[in-house]
Amino acid sequence: MNIEKYSLAFIRSAFIRVILWFTAALLLGCNEENPKVFPQDKLTVEYSIDRETIMIGDPVELVLTTYFPTNGTLELPEIGRTKEVVLLKRDWEDIPREDGLKQSETRYAITSFRLGSHIISSNVIRCIVGENVISTNFPPVSLQVDSSLTTDASSEIDDIKSTHKLPSRIPAWLWMIPAVALIAFLIGLIASKLWKAREMLTPSAPPIPPHVLAFRALDALKNKELLEKGESKPFYTELSLILRTYLEGRFKLNAPDETTEEIVEEMSRSIELNGSQQNILQDFMRQADEVKFAKGHPDRNTMESAFKTTAQFVEETKRTEADPS
Repeated sequence: MNIEKYSLAFIRSAFIRVILWFTAALLLGCNEENPKVFPQDKLTVEYSIDRETIMIGDPVELVLTTYFPTNGTLELPEIGRTKEVVLLKRDWEDIPREDGLKQSETRYAITSFRLGSHIISSNVIRCIVGENVISTNFPPVSLQVDSSLTTDASSEIDDIKSTHKLPSRIPAWLWMIPAVALIAFLIGLIASKLWKAREMLTPSAPPIPPHVLAFRALDALKNKELLEKGESKPFYTELSLILRTYLEGRFKLNAPDETTEEIVEEMSRSIELNGSQQNILQDFMRQADEVKFAKGHPDRNTMESAFKTTAQFVEETKRTEADPS
């Protein structure tokens, strides 16, 4: 009889606990998370990074989320400089919102090949709204790159271990292997020197001038018919690469790896460009960045004008035979 009372009490207590747990789960599940509220006329930036301390070469994912007015155009700075911060990949997507703002999420895959602490970027994020520009600093994110050696690892080289005799005498025929290898090496060395001497006697063709390579690349780009298809992003990407390659060959710049600001600053000091040519270069580079990174959509007339302007810039600045080398 006592056992039956105890069983009924246990079942009744368990049933009450189940009811209370189920009710609490329903109440908690019905509570919706309040959406974040952002100002309508400002540029708001959030970020997340999966880790801030890495070994050399380890990949890191940085997610940059921006909120800005719907009629604005977002401009993100370039990331990457020598070995301190290396950009491996970048993707972005627009996320729909119902509060009258645009939301853009950019994912960077980055790494570093230099020990120490490195700021990822100190540039400015801009949003162009009509004639106004809203800007904010890039988030103060840094990478700490550590060595894979332990803190107690010694930097001294261990001494050479003592030698010991072989258990048996080396067979005589084994000495033939290094002798044959030495003879083959000497024959190869003599043949290589004779071949190099032959190449020095044969005059090599002169290098192709940078403007000739640029005009060939422009013809190849035109034949792809990107203008007719209205594919503005690949068109501006190739056109910008053609111009950067020409600047590298003509003015000895590291243009393919430099940012637009660095190119414009260096070329502004060039005595070989007049004011009009510097303005053409600056306008085109910023227009190309807007299409590639800010997702602008120029019409065909604008694309044709950019193509003609690039060809005109190469024609006006090419080095002639009378120019000093």
